[in-house]
Amino acid sequence: MDKILNKLFLFFIIFSLTNCSVPMDKVNKSMEEDKKNQLTLGKIQQTLKKGIAQDQIVIAMGSPNLVTVDSAGLETWIYDKISTEVTAASASNSATVLGGGIGSKIGVGGAIGSSGSAAKKITSQKTLTVVLKFKDKKLESYTYNASKF
Repeated sequence: MDKILNKLFLFFIIFSLTNCSVPMDKVNKSMEEDKKNQLTLGKIQQTLKKGIAQDQIVIAMGSPNLVTVDSAGLETWIYDKISTEVTAASASNSATVLGGGIGSKIGVGGAIGSSGSAAKKITSQKTLTVVLKFKDKKLESYTYNASKF
């Protein structure tokens, strides 16, 4: 009986180890899809036009963070995004580390090591707030504010 349990345990370990890894092409593809789906100032300016339907906005920009009705009775959608960007530069400026992006998934990014002995880490954050007002399920007006600090 112990031999059977040992074989089952060994099989389970081998099976677990071989199925836990994710091929790099799938990781890269996932990162590319995340980048494509990021909510950026350019995407907002390209997408939003007065009269566009709500479903078209959701397809292009994703779901809003908050939906409410303003004092004038207009349906209001608010998108509020934040991202962190980290840049590391050695004495020879040979490396960059990127993290995050304004998008529906925060914190997606990769890292590239540096070859210098003294690296400086610079962190900045970006915010993007978009307020959309709808009348009869069509975009009536919108405002946005982007900042970097």
